[in-house]
Amino acid sequence: MTEVKDNPEPQDGPGEMKVSIGRRWSRRAAIGSGVVLAGYLVFPLGVRVWKRFWLHSDAPRIAFSPNDTWLENLHVNEAYQVSFTLAQGELVEIQPPDTGANRSRIAAWLGNNRIDGVLLAGGGDVGPRLYGGDPKKAADVNRARDDFELALIEEASSHNLPILGICRGCQLLNVARGGTLRDLRSSPDLKAKHFNTSGHKADLAKGSRLAAIMDTRHLDKAQSYHYQAVDQLGDGLRVSATGPGGVVEAIEGSSGAWVMAVQWHPELSVSDARQNALLKAFVEAAAKER
Repeated sequence: MTEVKDNPEPQDGPGEMKVSIGRRWSRRAAIGSGVVLAGYLVFPLGVRVWKRFWLHSDAPRIAFSPNDTWLENLHVNEAYQVSFTLAQGELVEIQPPDTGANRSRIAAWLGNNRIDGVLLAGGGDVGPRLYGGDPKKAADVNRARDDFELALIEEASSHNLPILGICRGCQLLNVARGGTLRDLRSSPDLKAKHFNTSGHKADLAKGSRLAAIMDTRHLDKAQSYHYQAVDQLGDGLRVSATGPGGVVEAIEGSSGAWVMAVQWHPELSVSDARQNALLKAFVEAAAKER
């Protein structure tokens, strides 16, 4: 008797298998892209909602002049919101069109919004014409923002409001006080050391307010991304930190109100206790203005 065998299931050939695998990967890529896009769109809203639950009702209110370059599309301004919320400071965004460089309008805005301090964020280069520099050695200059922030600094200073500058904010603060800037792009070595993802070391000046806040004279990693830096120091300021090549990495007021600025980005180092100490010190100074 002849044994009848069941017909085996047809097997996909090499071509059909490749098509099937390709379809699965296409679906997964589409789903993955959708998740990333949804996260990108929802993240700013999520930060705003989270802030409402995390901040104390009496948190100091800090005027925040945000980054206006293409980096804002990567949510760099949300990094400021997150880090300062963790430090219990409420950032209140103000843009150049809100008041222009008119000090009267800026004063009214500060009063109406019950502002206790001013944060100057990162961004493009400060316009070289403001300090006698070469206009050809600058990128992403926004003179409307320059003029607005210079007026904001003047108005905040007239009311002794605490000021914290970060990266570009450090450079503009120095220019506001009559100082000048240097362009690090003229030195390939300095350019590479001060604009990278690995950071660099920094030495804090003995007796400086910054060294006292961070409780150290040395930082192993200052996360910096800057091509401009302080050259001639502005009036009423002193150097509180230097980095590779003797480049000024932080300045602070030599007397009077709480004024400090750093070239690195403490808002990108929320897990670093010393960087958080700087943000908290600023927020506490703003709280005293209430």
